[in-house]
Amino acid sequence: MKKYFLSLIIILLTLNFSFANSDYKSIEEVKSLNFELFEEIGLDENKMNYVSRVIYSTYKKAQHMASNGAAPQKALSLDKEAEEMLLRVLSHTELKKFNSIKHKLK
Repeated sequence: MKKYFLSLIIILLTLNFSFANSDYKSIEEVKSLNFELFEEIGLDENKMNYVSRVIYSTYKKAQHMASNGAAPQKALSLDKEAEEMLLRVLSHTELKKFNSIKHKLK
C-alpha cells in the first residue's frame, strides 16, 4: 500500500512539474510563455494553440488529482492521454522534439 501511495505522489508531482512550475491562469498564458520553444520545434499557430490547450488541461487535471488523492493508475493514464492528444496534431518527429524540450517549458 505504501508503495502505491509513494508512486502516486511521485507521478503526480512529476506530471505537475513536467509542464510548468508556475500556476497557469489561461491557455493564452501557456502559449505566450512558451512561444519561443514552440517556434523552435517548428509549430504553426494552430499547433501552438492545440499544444497549449493540452498542456493547460493536463496541468489542471494533475492539480485536481493531486488535491483529491487519485489512484496511481489514473496518474499513469493522464500522461498517456496527453501524449495521445498531442499525436493528433503533431508528427512523431515534432512530438520527439517536444518531449526533448518539455523540461524547458515555463
